[in-house]
Amino acid sequence: MEVEKIDELIRRVELFHGLERDEVAKIFAKGMTMRVAKGEHVFLQGTIGSQMYVVLGGKLGVFDGPKGIAELRTGDMFGEMALVNKEPRSATVTALEDSRLYVITESTFERLMTKRVAIRMLLNIIRTLSHRLQKANQALARR
Repeated sequence: MEVEKIDELIRRVELFHGLERDEVAKIFAKGMTMRVAKGEHVFLQGTIGSQMYVVLGGKLGVFDGPKGIAELRTGDMFGEMALVNKEPRSATVTALEDSRLYVITESTFERLMTKRVAIRMLLNIIRTLSHRLQKANQALARR
């Protein structure tokens, strides 16, 4: 992967903040990308999964039943709770336009990561979840 693309990923993708260029390059070399067509589901609410995703391009919607609860764009990550808690997916994610995703499976996460990289990525996941919880709490307080 080109140096410029890796540097952009480090800047835009919260999951990779604080990692070195060579660490991100190794992660991408071992993982896989996937394309999702507009209208296609990445996963359904209630299913069990063991992978998380990073949006490399496109736009996806997060749905609780029929209700849209969030939109995901380039740089956003989702599905990270599957790597942490092994519980059913809390929402459905559907492509709102043709999209490209990077997929990190649980086994890739465990196999690839040095302790430093794994800790950095887990801290980034915790930060993301914390921000989402804070936004949800603010939305509830306004009701």
